[in-house]
Amino acid sequence: MNYLTLEKEILSSVQNLNGHQKSDVLLYIKNIEANKNNPHSYRRKAMKEIREALKRA
Repeated sequence: MNYLTLEKEILSSVQNLNGHQKSDVLLYIKNIEANKNNPHSYRRKAMKEIREALKRA
């Protein structure tokens, strides 16, 4: 799954959340630390984690 597909899926999932849930998702995204050794792999892993968390919400 490519980055743009993941991004669209996350954005569509966030639209259905209430204000507190959206705030929690935003805080989670802001708290993700960047991996300086391999940012592409890190970004992919972070997007996957966010998508899985949204499915549980």
